[in-house]
Amino acid sequence: MTLIGKIFTVLIFIMSFLFMGFSITVYQTHVDLQTAAKTVEDRNTNLESLRTTLENEKKAVEDSLKRERIARAYALAALETQVEAVAADLADKEEIVKTTQARSNDLSDALRIAEATKKQLTTEVEGLRVDINDAQQRTDTFFAQILTLTDEVNHLKSLKTQAQERESQLRNQIGRLSNVVQRNGLDEFTDVLDKPPALDGRVIAIQKDLLQISLGQDDGLRIGHRLDVYRGALYLGRVQIRETQPSSAVCEIIPEYQKGQIRKDDNVITNLN
Repeated sequence: MTLIGKIFTVLIFIMSFLFMGFSITVYQTHVDLQTAAKTVEDRNTNLESLRTTLENEKKAVEDSLKRERIARAYALAALETQVEAVAADLADKEEIVKTTQARSNDLSDALRIAEATKKQLTTEVEGLRVDINDAQQRTDTFFAQILTLTDEVNHLKSLKTQAQERESQLRNQIGRLSNVVQRNGLDEFTDVLDKPPALDGRVIAIQKDLLQISLGQDDGLRIGHRLDVYRGALYLGRVQIRETQPSSAVCEIIPEYQKGQIRKDDNVITNLN
């Protein structure tokens, strides 16, 4: 082999490894990006479901708060009416007591009854005030819950927007990688881990169903690789490598692919298909 031939052989060997590395990288990146896109899409669905749940909870809290406000308004109105009635009743009774006290001590029982009534009503008023304070505290708690839920909903909306932007980026990357794969004649089922490099050699010896070719380990061939044999426009068959050497290889003829008698100096190629 001449010096130029050795140089070309080394160059072909280097380019073959570069192409094989590129193919592996493209395949691995394609698979990783599809997995990432599916993960982001599942996460986006979960976030949307959580957002809907939180919004429903927020609406339920708002409805409960509205009912609490209405009940509080009715309670306040009833309390005011009751207080006014109590005040009027107390005023009347106190006037009666003052008027009758001068007439007779027999009316002392009525005064005691009035005082007991006043005490009872005062206790009821205090109870109503406690109820009003409790209602106010519950209202404040509901307001705090609404603010918290609103912040959570806004945060989830922000996460959803980020997830949608990331999904769009991943889809664009997958589209670009698909174009690269198609331009290189590959698809998702192409085996790029043990594919022989694109080579063209010749038959240098034949013995029964075995033949020796001018391509070897230095050209990137490995045991198990398959090559096609042709002579001019005539397709002769397919062979499989059984033994490799640095500059040559021994191949076995595959009977089911044989279309003609293979001779010395016939051409062999790795990418006829």
